[in-house]
Amino acid sequence: MHQQRPPAAVLSPVPHDGNVRTIDRTATVGCAVRTMAPPTGTLAAAINRSRARCARRTLRQWSEQSLQVVLIPLLLACLAGPVAAAAPEIQPLNTAVIRATTGLCIRGAICHVDKAGVWVPKTKVAILSVSVAEQADVALYVDLEVSTRKEMYNCGDSDGSGCIFRMKYMGPALYVYGSDHGNTYLGSNVTTTNLSFPSGYGIVVAAGTPVYVHLDVRNQSLIDLKVDQDAWIYYVPVE
Repeated sequence: MHQQRPPAAVLSPVPHDGNVRTIDRTATVGCAVRTMAPPTGTLAAAINRSRARCARRTLRQWSEQSLQVVLIPLLLACLAGPVAAAAPEIQPLNTAVIRATTGLCIRGAICHVDKAGVWVPKTKVAILSVSVAEQADVALYVDLEVSTRKEMYNCGDSDGSGCIFRMKYMGPALYVYGSDHGNTYLGSNVTTTNLSFPSGYGIVVAAGTPVYVHLDVRNQSLIDLKVDQDAWIYYVPVE
């Protein structure tokens, strides 16, 4: 069945003052209703109801449109998959290489050298990481310390200022047990050769302060060795 369209105008009963008033639906703009004369009585109530319905309808349409504005981009973003976070800006990192050596270490000897290597930063720096390579010879015991102390083994529990890095390399050491033939290997090749501090932290060294590499080496090889040990320092300038 076809529904009949509402009439274009609704005629109210003639009030006592004799004025005829109409609600012209075609003349409705937004929620405003134009009348030929000021509405009163039943006509005023009808106009108020019409305005209320129009306001509710407008609010509902606005809410639906606003919801679409929010949900559609969100839905598209979900369908597009996760958005990769912007990579942090790369900051320059400086490297200093401290070349340390004991010189020639006779087989069976203990070669202890303080200040086996040194680096003097020209500006105030913050050390962020240290890397020390392992020794190639399996019959060496190498104890290494990176610090601003002038001698090794001066870093204590009560005073650790200037103590930056410590590493031990133990063999596996070669021992001969007095037999005519055969030998065995003792020790470990598991070493702490890299150290990085937590993000935002570093050991601050003042400008002109020497950073030393101290070495304590025990040559348990069957030959004389020149023991070299480099330390790589990664740092940034500090104002």
